[in-house]
Amino acid sequence: MKDVLELNSLPASVYVTQARSLPFRGAKNFRDLGGYETVEGRTVRWNVLYRSDALHKLTDSDLKFITALKLTRIIDFRAPYETAKEPDRLPDDLVVRLLKLPMEDASTKVWHEARNEMVRNMKTLDPGAYMRQTNVELATIFTPEYRLFFRELLASGGNPVLFHCAAGKDRTGFAAACILRILGVTMDVVIQDYLLTNHYLLEAYPWEMFLAGVLRGKKFVDGVRGFMRADESYLMAAFDALEKEHGSFANYVRDGLRLGEQDIAKLKLYYLE
Repeated sequence: MKDVLELNSLPASVYVTQARSLPFRGAKNFRDLGGYETVEGRTVRWNVLYRSDALHKLTDSDLKFITALKLTRIIDFRAPYETAKEPDRLPDDLVVRLLKLPMEDASTKVWHEARNEMVRNMKTLDPGAYMRQTNVELATIFTPEYRLFFRELLASGGNPVLFHCAAGKDRTGFAAACILRILGVTMDVVIQDYLLTNHYLLEAYPWEMFLAGVLRGKKFVDGVRGFMRADESYLMAAFDALEKEHGSFANYVRDGLRLGEQDIAKLKLYYLE
């Protein structure tokens, strides 16, 4: 746990750019949401809110490390065929704490149903269009799933929780953005946290990207990067959609997520210093 605990001693200036990724070998985008300051001058607690990509490649040493995090809940946003193909690899005592809240968004569905066709046409596709549509769906179609997600956070009593999807970018990214905003973190910082996927995930495969470029060309690699990349316009598509549907983020929290003032106060009690 040394790597986790030492995060607390780092200066605030590095909270957004460094020291956020946990040292898992089998998960590239496993991050702590702690350390961010709110508009009220409080700080998100370290070691209680974690976000990640898929966990099916966790190594034996990773299993020991994840046990040390003392997670009380693991929430998996992946679709059923994703979890069937690549089930989380977890210690036995954590398997019973795994809760599935499946979401089959636009990009997940198209990769499942037409993957070969997507790969063939990658040079001419507009990944941004798919990813913006995905984020619109996250903020509209999947509101019931996110409502349950927040119920689980409330039920956790402030004990450590991990939530994840396949890349830890969109389904997980929107969940992280919502909880940070509810806690009072500014949208600018929320976006910075969202964009960290580009550092931790996208940059984790330089050789694979180089080889794909040699074999298939730059346009192909640009297309793949478009799907893998966290882009501000992707996340903002979600927030624009929920504001269009509900009028404001506050209304989305109240009417969509159905969080009352007491619920928000509890979340702040659990997750803020």
